[in-house]
Amino acid sequence: MSKSVIAKIGILLALTQFAAFCGKPAVVSNKPVELVIWKTFDSEENLRPIFDAYKKLHSNVSFRFEKKDIADYENELLTAFAKQAGPDIFSIHNDWVPKYKDYMATAPEGLFSQREFQDSFVDVAKEDLYDPAGNLYAVPMSMDVLALYYNRDLLGSAGISVPPRTWDEVIADVKKLTRQDKLGNFLINGIALGTSSNVNRSVDILSLLMLQNGTQIFNTERTLVAIDRVLTKPDGSSYNPGAQALEFYTQFANPAKETYTWSVRNNQSIDAFASGQAAMMISYSYVTPLIRGKSPLLNFGIAPVPQIDMTKPKVGFANYFAEGVSKVSPNTSVAWDFLKFATKAENLQAYYSMNKLASPRKDLISTQISDPELGVFAEGALTAKTFYKPDASKIEAIFLRMIDDIILRNRTPQQALSAGAQQLQEMIR
Repeated sequence: MSKSVIAKIGILLALTQFAAFCGKPAVVSNKPVELVIWKTFDSEENLRPIFDAYKKLHSNVSFRFEKKDIADYENELLTAFAKQAGPDIFSIHNDWVPKYKDYMATAPEGLFSQREFQDSFVDVAKEDLYDPAGNLYAVPMSMDVLALYYNRDLLGSAGISVPPRTWDEVIADVKKLTRQDKLGNFLINGIALGTSSNVNRSVDILSLLMLQNGTQIFNTERTLVAIDRVLTKPDGSSYNPGAQALEFYTQFANPAKETYTWSVRNNQSIDAFASGQAAMMISYSYVTPLIRGKSPLLNFGIAPVPQIDMTKPKVGFANYFAEGVSKVSPNTSVAWDFLKFATKAENLQAYYSMNKLASPRKDLISTQISDPELGVFAEGALTAKTFYKPDASKIEAIFLRMIDDIILRNRTPQQALSAGAQQLQEMIR
C-alpha cells in the first residue's frame, strides 16, 4: 500500500473519530412526521418559536402540543404506554427517570457525547439523566433549585441587615425574629421549617441538609442503603450525618429548643410567608409568582440557600423536568433530533425571553446571574445536587414519616432514621 493511500486512510479515520466525538446528528427523513408533545408547566405559545425554527430546517415535521394537568399526568402516561400509544416527547421529572426508563428511548448513539453534554449542561443533569452505562434518557430545558426567601421588612426591624448565608446564621436570626404571645402562639415565625405537611417541599429541604452534611443515601452500586451509615471525623470521633440533618431540620418545630419557631398548627409555609407571618422560608423559583399573587405589596428578597460552611464547596438541591422520548414512538430519531435542536443555546435564549426560567446550560447561566430575581436560581444550578430515587413517591413518603416520627411520635432522630433506612432497604430488594 502506498504512503499516499495510507495517509488518506489516516485522515479519513481522524475525521470519523472527530465527528463521533463532536456528536452525530440523528437521521431525519423527508417523510411527513407529526411529533406529539406532552408537557405540564408550559404552553404551546412559549414553544412556538422553537417549533417554527425547526420547521424551517425540516418542513416535513409538524407539532401537536398537549398541556397536561400534573395531578393526573403520571396516570395518563402509564395508561398511554400500556396501550403502546401516547406522546412522542414527554416531560419527566428528574426524580422519575429510574421508574420510567423502561418506557423511554435513549438518545441515539453520538447525538450527545458525554463530554459534550457535561461541558454544556450543569453537573446535576448528567447525574440524573444518564445511566451508569452512558445512556441518555432526557434533556432539560430549564432548572430550578432551592433558595432562601426572606421578608426585608421583618429582617430590618430585627436589626438584620443581610439574609443569612450559613445555617448558624439562620439559627441566630431565627432567635431574633421569632415572637410569641403570652399563650405561646406565634406572632412571627423566624423561618418555616421543622414539620412535614405544612412546609412546602419539606422533603427536598431535608434532603438538602443531608447532602450538605455528607449523607450518602445509597451506596455507589445502589444496592444498599447508606443513609444511616456512621462516619469518622479526623479526630477519631464518630457521627451519623443523616441523623444530624434530621435533628437540625426538626429543631425548629421542637418546643424544647431555643430555635422553636414553627409548629404543625401553622398555615402552609407559602401562605405564612405571603401574609408576613413567616420571616423566611426555603423554596423554588416557581413560588415567586404565587407570593406576588397573594401579596403584591410584600417586600421580599431571594438569597442563595444557606450552607453549613462557606469555606467548603456549596451544595444546593435541584428540582426540574426534562424532555424524554417514548420508546413506542414511531419517530424516535426525529424526536431526539428536535430535542438536540431545542436545547441549543440560541434556541433556549429565545425561549427564556418568554419564560422567566433558570437555564441548565452553563453558557447561558453566565448571562442570567446578574438578573435580580432569577440570578440566585441560575447560579444555584451550578452547585445543585440530587440523589438516586428508584421510586420517588415511596422515598418521599419515607422521608415525611421520618420527620413525623420525631415531631408527632416523640422518637429520637436516630430512631426515626433507623426506621427510614429499613424501609428504604426493603424498597430496593
